[in-house]
Amino acid sequence: MANDCGREELKIEYFEKIYLYNYYHKGQPIKLSSSCELIMLNISLEGLSVVTEKKFDEEDILLVNITFDGIPFDKILSKVTKSKKIGEMYKMCLEFIGIPNFLFQKLKNVTPS
Repeated sequence: MANDCGREELKIEYFEKIYLYNYYHKGQPIKLSSSCELIMLNISLEGLSVVTEKKFDEEDILLVNITFDGIPFDKILSKVTKSKKIGEMYKMCLEFIGIPNFLFQKLKNVTPS
């Protein structure tokens, strides 16, 4: 798996805990009994690179709650595009499906043209 998840946009290294409470597997909603913690490694206009202890399948749709630049953003839709087991963890590439305009603008402002 490429370190950049195949994304074209410049990535911003940003180490932050992300919490996940719900996701969709094969179109079916899955509600977790307790939150799942993901660690964000980087973020770009296209998506995220994360690590987690829980296995998700490619094409799963995650509703993640992230904090970027001190501002919380809830229920960001992202699709698992790649997943690779590394030791006891899984490294995943997530592609944004739905992103709030304010988060898009903040990411655009920190990405050089």
